[in-house]
Amino acid sequence: MTTPQRVARDIAGERTRYEDIVVGDDLGTMEWSFDEAAIARLCETDDDFHEWYSVESPYGGVIAPVLINYPPVRILFSRKYNVRGLFYWYEVENYAPLKPNVKYTLSGRISDKWIKRDREYVQYQATCSDSDGTKIFFTRRTHALDYLTRDVPKVATGIDSGAGGRLDDAH
Repeated sequence: MTTPQRVARDIAGERTRYEDIVVGDDLGTMEWSFDEAAIARLCETDDDFHEWYSVESPYGGVIAPVLINYPPVRILFSRKYNVRGLFYWYEVENYAPLKPNVKYTLSGRISDKWIKRDREYVQYQATCSDSDGTKIFFTRRTHALDYLTRDVPKVATGIDSGAGGRLDDAH
């Protein structure tokens, strides 16, 4: 039987330590857009089909399922921190539908971190706006940095750091 170990590094380098995550840290901004093919891939992957996602919606054209917003916000977080954890909490407020071939801007920050039952948690949030500055959605997400508790040595080497890759590979 092997002794459990938490992952300390992966192909991207050293994983970010809990102590190095700073509440209030700016995650920066990034531009994001997607096309109807990305919507179709997401619908197929998630088995989530509705005519609004492929034909027409009351919002003037095709719209995207809300979960299309998950990968770009995770990538925004991963550009600043090399973290791979367990998804713990997800919330989103939608103010307008997401539409294909629209340029959006995402900005985010670290909103909280804590230790609970000897596990490390980090919470980050992001806002998405269109080119006119209209807020499209706000999301807050929480990850447990590891399933294993803090007393388990952090010495192992992992495979990757999560969603730090390209947007078109995210779905």
